[in-house]
Amino acid sequence: LDPATAGWLRRDPAGVPEMRAYFRMRDGRDPDAYLLAFAVDATPPVVFGLGAFGWAPTVELTWHMRAVPAPGVLRVAARSRRVSGGWFDEEAEVWDAAGRLVAQSRQLARVGRR
Repeated sequence: LDPATAGWLRRDPAGVPEMRAYFRMRDGRDPDAYLLAFAVDATPPVVFGLGAFGWAPTVELTWHMRAVPAPGVLRVAARSRRVSGGWFDEEAEVWDAAGRLVAQSRQLARVGRR
């Protein structure tokens, strides 16, 4: 996780619904389509950045594979445009080691509850 978006780990959330991370498989295998499907939803919920901790169930998620990823580490950036009434949206982008956008997603979820 990018430390700038992981203050919630120290109970010091940044106040912004955003997460950034680097992503790879522990066994070192190169990313593929299956890994992209996982990577678009691999970060903690973006509302953790607002201090809303707890399970944040996804109600709907759509993802698009844009390209076959190059070998190496993936970069994931997720953000929300709207958090309201117990709901939030989350958009994620996944970039490969060559700097290409390889996947995108959008989801609707409930704000986490302890």
